[in-house]
Amino acid sequence: MSMRDHRTDKMQRARFEYLDEIKINSTNSASERYEAAKEIIKRLNEKVESGWSIFTNTERFVYADQLQYSHAAQVYQQKMSSNKNYSYYISRYIEDELSTRFLKSETLRNYKSRYRTFKLWLESKGLDIIDIVGIDNAIIIQFFEYLKKHRDASTRTYRSYSDLLFAFFEYWMKKGIIEKNPVYNLPVNRNIKDFGAERIHAANLAKLMKVLDKEDPQLAMACRFEYYMGMRPGNEIRLMKVGDIDFQPGLGKVRVPIDTAKSRKRREIAIPDIFLDYLIQQGIDQYNANLYVFGSNGKPGKQHLGKNNMRFRFIKFREKLGLPYENKFYSMKHTGAVALAEQGEKIINIRDHLGHTSISTTEAYLKRHGFSESAIIRKHFPAI
Repeated sequence: MSMRDHRTDKMQRARFEYLDEIKINSTNSASERYEAAKEIIKRLNEKVESGWSIFTNTERFVYADQLQYSHAAQVYQQKMSSNKNYSYYISRYIEDELSTRFLKSETLRNYKSRYRTFKLWLESKGLDIIDIVGIDNAIIIQFFEYLKKHRDASTRTYRSYSDLLFAFFEYWMKKGIIEKNPVYNLPVNRNIKDFGAERIHAANLAKLMKVLDKEDPQLAMACRFEYYMGMRPGNEIRLMKVGDIDFQPGLGKVRVPIDTAKSRKRREIAIPDIFLDYLIQQGIDQYNANLYVFGSNGKPGKQHLGKNNMRFRFIKFREKLGLPYENKFYSMKHTGAVALAEQGEKIINIRDHLGHTSISTTEAYLKRHGFSESAIIRKHFPAI
């Protein structure tokens, strides 16, 4: 008899005689042997449907499904049952490995979304039932062809899937669960589609800030925190409290706590005098130290703004002024960094100001956002 090996999704020959106590040859009657055979087939089907496999001799495993949507997890049972397939091991990986890294909740959600996409693709191909050792390079290549052709994934998104899946399989290879990491020799993806934030050019920046100062002073201040301080709008600015700011003239600093810093490292950022004067003019130093600088009522308050509040407000002004789509709320940080570099500031100082870990990171960052040491070319090109 043959049975599908769920580790490879292929039919394999197997012997089943020890699987049931019924002895098919215990009677001389053909009809009784036929009925006995039917009973064996029935019981065997029940075992297979319950998750049993002769090839691994395993029952079904109960585990907490870490790829459930949060809402579904609240409404439905979170416990799932399966053989040791991708769903089982990815849930184990998230629980045992990723959850120990103290990743930001947003980063972990992004990782789960990528892993969930692979799970759904496996299900669409009927491959979700196979054992993890059956996921080979051919299956991985099929998935990345799907990302390229049907999801129109950009090179950056493509690389993100590659890195995450490689890390997942590498983890279980080191644990001895699989013999080889199947993520290799992936098809090339040249689908360059980068919609990331770009720096805002001087004329557009002046036009934008003039309107923001008049119509949305709170958003204008947030833009200046990005521009002057190199702070990230997500948590570093949004969750900043008045007490995180040292308003001492000439020595002013903003403290970025560990729990809001992207790098998970506490840092202090020097406040340029021009920006410190602005903050004092706005009266921020007069508020209670425990209030959020960007409160929900348009001024420092007990309740901070929602995650996307200022980003949506920025989009409305961008559309109103007809600015390029690449000019985003996050663009203010890039704009300030490039302006500082073009002013002649040393790369090492810009590195520290932005909180980067290396000069090479800062150099790549500035280049990506349009900085070029081209002053000699522009101003001193030899005449002919």
